[in-house]
Amino acid sequence: MAAGPSHSELRIAGFGACMIRGYPHDSGGMCDVARAAVEKELSRPVRSTVISLGGFPAPRAEKYLKRKVLSGFNPHYVILQFSSLDAQCALRRGNRTAPDRAHSRPAPNEDLGYQGRPASTLSLLRWEVATLIGHLRRAEPITPLPLHLAAMERMAKDCRAAGAMPVVLSPFLYGSRYTARNAIGYAKALQDLAKAQGIIFVDCMHALRSKAKRQILQHDGFHLSLIGQRLIGQAIAKAIVANVTGQQNAEGVQAISSLRSEGLV
Repeated sequence: MAAGPSHSELRIAGFGACMIRGYPHDSGGMCDVARAAVEKELSRPVRSTVISLGGFPAPRAEKYLKRKVLSGFNPHYVILQFSSLDAQCALRRGNRTAPDRAHSRPAPNEDLGYQGRPASTLSLLRWEVATLIGHLRRAEPITPLPLHLAAMERMAKDCRAAGAMPVVLSPFLYGSRYTARNAIGYAKALQDLAKAQGIIFVDCMHALRSKAKRQILQHDGFHLSLIGQRLIGQAIAKAIVANVTGQQNAEGVQAISSLRSEGLV
């Protein structure tokens, strides 16, 4: 990846669903954390932009990549964050048929509900109920894995053709262990894609497992807390710095299966 001379400006773009810009929080999102950390580690100016398509799965969002992200800004790195939404086994019909409404940012005075509430002891019970219902209904992910993987591969190729290095994020962790187990397959497939294409893969599941789920998730068991956002931002920064300096992308070689033994899925 040619990121320009060491003293030149580094440009990083974030492209994803709602959490790419820190939703439901107003500040402290993963891209802000990553930008600041990369700038500090490399001692060079970093400029970033974030394009968030709240509730858009990867196959629906990919047509906006060239126009909204690659054109004009000419990024060196593009963070692709769609896997958490696509791998989610949504239990409510509204979350499957109208994801834009389910995950888009409400008006300033509108109650964020479960998305905006920190996790509590009650959340743990709620997540166990969601796990049980998922099993009973055999809930399917929002985007089937083959469709998700194909869309991510096309976006990665578009980034490379434009001279940008894709930074592919795995799904995050979920309150529902049913969804979390399903998401492991998405993470593994994206890891294999990254190896085959020579692009950056960030194992977000590994990055988040240093904290209890109650610390990294909101009450809804899907959106990240500020702690979770910070952990992902740090993992992104580590991967980009390693790529710029020519070091191995350590985040892409973690053993995803180890999550089972630690009780996180």
